[in-house]
Amino acid sequence: MMEDEVPVSLINEPIHEVIELRPGQKHSLHAVLCDALTSSRGLLQRLELGVQAPPGEAREVVRDLYVQVRRTVQVLGRCLELPDLE
Repeated sequence: MMEDEVPVSLINEPIHEVIELRPGQKHSLHAVLCDALTSSRGLLQRLELGVQAPPGEAREVVRDLYVQVRRTVQVLGRCLELPDLE
């Protein structure tokens, strides 16, 4: 049995070359803005479905969050409409 050859698999395959791992390529500003707009719209939709918060500071904070996210969606949309943004 010791004389039997061990079959080569992906696990025990010898490494013949070294692959250099580089940090990911930077995304364009347009792509980042699109991603931010999509995320912000999702949060805005969730907030519009309703959030239960106890009276007092929690409600004020959630209301501020709603107003800011709604404004962020508007501003991101306007930024994406700019012709020469990069």
